[in-house]
Amino acid sequence: MSEVTAAILLAAGSSQRMGGVDKLWYEVEGLPLVGYALRTLAELDEVNVVVAVAPRERHEALRGLVGDVEGVELRCVEGGARRQDSVAAGLGAVPEAEWVIVHDAARPLVTREVCSAVLRAAQAHGAAIPAVPLVDTVKRVDVNGHVLETVDRGALRAVQTPQAFAAELLRRAHAEVTWDVTDDASQVEALGADVYAVTGDPRTFKVTTPEDLEMVRTLIAIWTPAG
Repeated sequence: MSEVTAAILLAAGSSQRMGGVDKLWYEVEGLPLVGYALRTLAELDEVNVVVAVAPRERHEALRGLVGDVEGVELRCVEGGARRQDSVAAGLGAVPEAEWVIVHDAARPLVTREVCSAVLRAAQAHGAAIPAVPLVDTVKRVDVNGHVLETVDRGALRAVQTPQAFAAELLRRAHAEVTWDVTDDASQVEALGADVYAVTGDPRTFKVTTPEDLEMVRTLIAIWTPAG
């Protein structure tokens, strides 16, 4: 029997910085924002199951968004209070998975190329993330706004999703690392396991503000991850 690879799409956020707009269901070029990442994950040749972690009232609409994608099963579950709780709920929905990709739906312009590269790296190293070099000067500042130092950015990276893992490693991380973390790789790192970084894509930015919505609308008008 072939290995099962699952993609977990996190779509349970509260959109607190969007001025009352549910960013994931903001329609761009005839498709809710959540649909772009969902379809990209569903169309990956490597993925057998997609788990959408979202409020129950959105489950039927999510199923409709992947209705024309063949060869992949969509499972929907509700999220938890924290991001890592939502990932754990997604993991619980795919106990048979041997490899797992975790992606934030708020990063709609993810490409199949980055997803595949991260998964291949995880299969070689156990855990992998996409990352991009920092292009701006980085300074450490105190609570009063005083610059304390300029940080050497040469070894620094901005980390994105999707992140990919051997499923058993990620399950162990969720079982043993229960304090708050900002991403799945942090939990795996806390176990002492290695995480490998591959080249990410600047277009896979996270939509957090109304201005980001306008930027993603412009980009989608000229380019889509599915095409």
